[in-house]
Amino acid sequence: MDAAGGGFVAPFLYPELEWDFRLPLVKSINVSGHKYGLVYVGIGWAIWRTKQDLSEDLIFNINYLGASRPTFTLNFSKGNLCVCVCVCVWEC
Repeated sequence: MDAAGGGFVAPFLYPELEWDFRLPLVKSINVSGHKYGLVYVGIGWAIWRTKQDLSEDLIFNINYLGASRPTFTLNFSKGNLCVCVCVCVWEC
């Protein structure tokens, strides 16, 4: 389900509207956080109904500080600068 910008608003304005995981065919929901301003273009989130709904092909295991850690990003090249700057803006 592509919640785009309305995914942050619809659940509060129309709680009876079933567009989320209450529908059996919805396996994931993504939201575009950059549509609300004060963040970098491209920031967004995706959640899956269950771990089994997230394809294993998207998960990479990396060695971080001596431990194997699962990680993924949807375009495989996104840095974390956007997240760091957002935290700074919100905290300052």
